[in-house]
Amino acid sequence: MSTVLGLAAPSAEPVLLPAWVVASQQSVARGARQLLEAAGFSVVEDDPDTAGRADEGLLLLLGDAAARDRVGEIRERAGAHPWARIITAMPSDAPNSMLRRALRAGADGIVVDHELPQTLVPTARAVAAGQLSVPRAIRHQIAPPPLSFREKQILDLVVRGLTNRAIAAELFVAESTVKTHLSSIFTKLDAHSRAEAVSRILDPDDLAYQFTPLASGQEPR
Repeated sequence: MSTVLGLAAPSAEPVLLPAWVVASQQSVARGARQLLEAAGFSVVEDDPDTAGRADEGLLLLLGDAAARDRVGEIRERAGAHPWARIITAMPSDAPNSMLRRALRAGADGIVVDHELPQTLVPTARAVAAGQLSVPRAIRHQIAPPPLSFREKQILDLVVRGLTNRAIAAELFVAESTVKTHLSSIFTKLDAHSRAEAVSRILDPDDLAYQFTPLASGQEPR
């Protein structure tokens, strides 16, 4: 990574926002600074924790911890540095749900570890321009497709622990129809199983999929 990061990027017009790089590996930090400086960014060497800035700037977090720990750092940095527009690197195998958590924690831009050399500068430019920049993989997950009325009914019964056969009997439909709706639900929730779907919608940190189990006779919302 450091070898590729060290490649010179095309020159560009200066970017007004200063940038700080916080990395767990010096080689990565050095490569990121080289890329940003070549692209016109003014990279500040001072520790952002002692910067005491009142205006805006970019804060790049390039760690190597687990995804959940990186989200925790984003939340901490966002609270400590309200001036910062935060760009974070996330593990290549981080699930979409964890990338969404990074956004909710305060990230303005996300780059994936193995795509960092190609995406760092474009992401930094977008965030500096006031845009949100995320990997294409989660473009549909930021604003998930809405569940249909029937899908909400079925999902509610799944949360209650009913089997496909029991759900079919409850709703007076064929079991194959239940399976078809479940397949659509899994796609919309970025889930691969009933357990994962239930975990996602009941997770208080995953606000993209707020869902309240229904009281008896209540319509889904």
